[in-house]
Amino acid sequence: MKEFINTSFLTFLTLFPILNPPAMAPIFNELTSHLDEKRQYKIAYLVSKYSFYLLSVSLLIGSWILAIFGISVMIIKIAGGILLFNTAWKMLNEQPKISEKQKKECIKIDEKTAFYPMTLPLTAGAGSISVTISLTPSKLSLSLNTLSEISAIILGIFLSSISIYVFYRYSSYIIKKMDYSKQQIISKLSAFILLAIAIKMSLDGIKYVLL
Repeated sequence: MKEFINTSFLTFLTLFPILNPPAMAPIFNELTSHLDEKRQYKIAYLVSKYSFYLLSVSLLIGSWILAIFGISVMIIKIAGGILLFNTAWKMLNEQPKISEKQKKECIKIDEKTAFYPMTLPLTAGAGSISVTISLTPSKLSLSLNTLSEISAIILGIFLSSISIYVFYRYSSYIIKKMDYSKQQIISKLSAFILLAIAIKMSLDGIKYVLL
């Protein structure tokens, strides 16, 4: 049970900085500002739901797709760790922001565009998908331990999705209460945790390949 909880918590800590709901909340609020509160809440729910489905499917079939190309999960762990390290380093040195091109492409978000582009790629993009795949157990089987580990990871994905919903749903309230310095504190703390997880993930993959 302890290992199950630890795996779920580690999954959440790994995905949360990549998804970065606190930094994305102001963007969500801006892109849905033309809608009433009820519709904003609905879109927040849809984005969180779509993010959960997208990442869960990536976890379940990602390793199978990699097998087709002859790539092991441990190699993805090393690559995912490097990607996480790069993301964390950028977060530590600059404020995450949406590009002007993306703003023009998705200036108005509604129910029809809740999946694309609000969920993919703005909320759960290539980085979070590749990292989710890297969380796949190294030895896949129908054993109880493997099924338990996968279930724990899915629970972690679910918790991450809930965090998306909470920050997006209350985005306007959060923006009023959270000034720039508080946003920076959350962002930098998340980046530091992500940096540590990235190093651990890469070292685990390298250790497995060398041994």
